[in-house]
Amino acid sequence: MADKGDKHDSAVRTILSLGEERMGEVVNQLLANEVFVQAMQRAITGSIGAKRNLDKGVSTLLSFVNVPTLEDVDRVKEKLDELEETMGEIASRVERLSARVEKR
Repeated sequence: MADKGDKHDSAVRTILSLGEERMGEVVNQLLANEVFVQAMQRAITGSIGAKRNLDKGVSTLLSFVNVPTLEDVDRVKEKLDELEETMGEIASRVERLSARVEKR
């Protein structure tokens, strides 16, 4: 019984390897075809442009309904980080001044 299974598995592996081989040949032929490559480049460029336009539209829509975009949130986070750093510097200066006053 195990012998039949082994033959079946071997046949399946052989068929799959032939399919992979053939698929590789087809892909190589497509990539060698300049018209196909140019069409793919146009499709990719078009999809990038469409995404850019969609992002811009979503950003405009969000601003109309007064909802912050990720860009807005990132800018606020940067400002908060700067403020936190400044507050830390001020706290350090106040501690140094307090220490001087206590010494006197």
